[in-house]
Amino acid sequence: MSDSPPRTSAALEVSRSRRAVRAAVALVLLVALLAVLLWYTTHPPELATSEETRQAATPVGVPVYVAMAPAPTDRSLGVDGVKLRVTANTDVDVRPLLCRDGSPGVTSDPAAYCSELVDPEGQRLEPGDSLLVEVAADEPAIVVVDRIRVGYQDGIRAATQPAGVDHAVVNVLGR
Repeated sequence: MSDSPPRTSAALEVSRSRRAVRAAVALVLLVALLAVLLWYTTHPPELATSEETRQAATPVGVPVYVAMAPAPTDRSLGVDGVKLRVTANTDVDVRPLLCRDGSPGVTSDPAAYCSELVDPEGQRLEPGDSLLVEVAADEPAIVVVDRIRVGYQDGIRAATQPAGVDHAVVNVLGR
């Protein structure tokens, strides 16, 4: 009789370590794939921005509509919401709107430029559309609307990104 261990146990030990290595490699590959997929879904192409400043003036009680950002020309986006940062020297009403099939620049009559004017949340932003802000005040004011931020979905991708002009300055004039 010999004191050497049986051959089968050595074969089993090698087989177990190979399985462990294979499992570790598969786990690393799965984690890497998930990381790439997560990065892809949270990093769609940036929305267009410009350093332009839009100027507008309107009398007290008359809303003015200022185009802040055009829709991308190469894709359709599902809008989750539009974030505004507004500074004013008095109480003002400012709200984002989606202009279908147009971009008025600055106007007090958006119907002349837009086939439809709707709340952007939950809508599709299609090529040819634009995002506006409506500004109104009941007393004279100076209103500054900073660059808007758009929360959106682009297929499986989603992001909230800055878009459009740098800012708009609206002077609400007394009558």
